[in-house]
Amino acid sequence: MDKLATEIITAGQHNVTFHVEGREDGKGYLTQPNGGSKHGLVLIQEWWGLNQSLCITADKFSAKGFTVIVPDVYRGKCAKNREEAGHYFSDLDWTGAVADMKGAALHLKEKLGCTKVGILGFCLGGALTFAALSTTQQVFSAGAPFYGVPDLTKFPLKNIHVPVQAHFGELDTSKGFSDPETARKVEKEAHELKLQFELKLWKDGEHAFMNQNSVHYNADVAHKALEEVAAFFQKHLN
Repeated sequence: MDKLATEIITAGQHNVTFHVEGREDGKGYLTQPNGGSKHGLVLIQEWWGLNQSLCITADKFSAKGFTVIVPDVYRGKCAKNREEAGHYFSDLDWTGAVADMKGAALHLKEKLGCTKVGILGFCLGGALTFAALSTTQQVFSAGAPFYGVPDLTKFPLKNIHVPVQAHFGELDTSKGFSDPETARKVEKEAHELKLQFELKLWKDGEHAFMNQNSVHYNADVAHKALEEVAAFFQKHLN
């Protein structure tokens, strides 16, 4: 088992509070370019929680010209090891998490001047991205889930009405969640439904290939994927 980097097991900064319908106010990490941006992104955590590693990733997207909020869907919890992460993942209130993501998106629009908002996430966050796109309307203008698929009987693809660019790794071994077979099944169903769906299946990508603090990080693949997804959002958030 790989040793976890300090950035993964250390909670990230919380510097924004936003209204969430039906729940207590949400908190999260806000990062934006100088002068702000009309292009907003809601960035969703891996199963660890809102950690320092994710704040670093959010800053990369801010540097590409986006105003980014990372909502803390674990509500203050950050895993110190894989066992904790597994428990937090299993115990997650998905309906509440989607409400938090919607609240972050509305904050970007109503308080920070964003005209359109996209959503993306990694691992658990990838699955939550699909969930948010399936259960909200006219909140997000595009979505980019990375290596994570939810229960599609609960969050049907047919309910998604915005462009999606999904990123998976060919070397991912998380069966039924983010392995290549699962990614291709999603692609097949999306095309049958005539969704605006693009699959990016990265040749040398393992699970968590975007996480610069993970042993599974692939700098070359991560750089290319960042460029692809930034261009995708720049196109669809204009």
